[in-house]
Parts: sequence; C-alpha cells; structure tokens
Amino acid sequence: MNWYKKAEETEETEETAEERKKMEDWFEKRTKRHIDLVGKYCKKVALYDEDQFGELLERAKVHDASKFKSPEKEPYIYVSWKYKCQDDGVDFESSDEMDAKMDEATEHHVKNNLHHPESHCDKEIDLINKEDRDKPPEEMIDATNMPEIDVAEMCCDWMGMSEEKGGHPKDWADKNVNVRWKFTDKQKDLIYELIEEIWE
Repeated sequence: MNWYKKAEETEETEETAEERKKMEDWFEKRTKRHIDLVGKYCKKVALYDEDQFGELLERAKVHDASKFKSPEKEPYIYVSWKYKCQDDGVDFESSDEMDAKMDEATEHHVKNNLHHPESHCDKEIDLINKEDRDKPPEEMIDATNMPEIDVAEMCCDWMGMSEEKGGHPKDWADKNVNVRWKFTDKQKDLIYELIEEIWE
C-alpha cells in the first residue's frame, strides 16, 4: 500500500512539474514577445520625433525587466498563464494566496515602472482593481505629473499589447483615458497623436 501511495505522489509531482514548466516557458515566451513588440513601437516613436523621444531606444532594452526578478517573477508566471487560459477558453484557478501575490506583484510593477501612470501617483490609494484587474480601480489614478517620455513609452506599451491581442490602442485609450487614469489635456493630445501617427 505504501508503494502505491509513493507511486501516486511521484506521478502527481511529475505532472505538477510538467505543468509548471509549461507555465514558465509560456511566461518567458510571452513576456519576451511583448518586450519585442514594445521595442518595435519605441523605435517608431523615436524616429517620429528623435529630439523628444530618442531616449525610448534605450528604454526599450529594459522595458518590463522587473518581471524577471523578485518579487514579480513568480506571480507573473501565474498572471501570464491565467490570461493564456482565459484566451484559450480553459478554466484556471489559483489559490487565494497566489491571487494575493499576483495583486501584490502587479502593484509593485505599476508603481516601479515609469511607463505606468500609477508610478506617478503620490496618493495612497488602491492602484489596481483586485476584483478584475482589467477594470479601473475604485478611484481614478492621477497621472497628471507623468513626463512626456513616460507617456510615450506607455503608448508603445499599449500598441504592443494591441498588436499581441488583435485590438486597437485607440479603443484602449478611449476606455481608460480620464476614466482609469487622469491626464492633462496636453498629455491626452500626445497620447492620441502618437496612436494616430504610429499605429499601423
């Protein structure tokens, strides 16, 4: 009886390890592809206005680098897999503990990467919607202090995500500008100018 129990445990461990490897591989593949896509748009924006946005060429090299380090990497493996399962129409449930870690990692990421409006918000508020991370948090994030170079990289991020997901960055902007994130009129004009001029 003990032999069967050990064999069962070994089999479960191997299946878990195999699933874990798939998740890690997907995280690496998907995140690197996203970074490449953002780099593509950073290059286009830099060529569009080299004096103002030439710095994006260097920024593209370190875009989302924090996702490969603690405290973000482990939870983002699950975040990436959760979205993949969602896109594939496959059920995926994570533990409450991992859900909390995914929220914490996302908050860390948006607070510590300048291309996210949240990193420019000084107010102590919830930065993400813990019920649905794709929806705005309860209170609008004030991004009015966000420098133009960060706004430009944010637009490149949106364009990269739109290409990956088969969407349009203007749709994302329409849904989120001055709804999820508060921008000045000048920032808003820049967002729509870059989308109009750069998006294919």
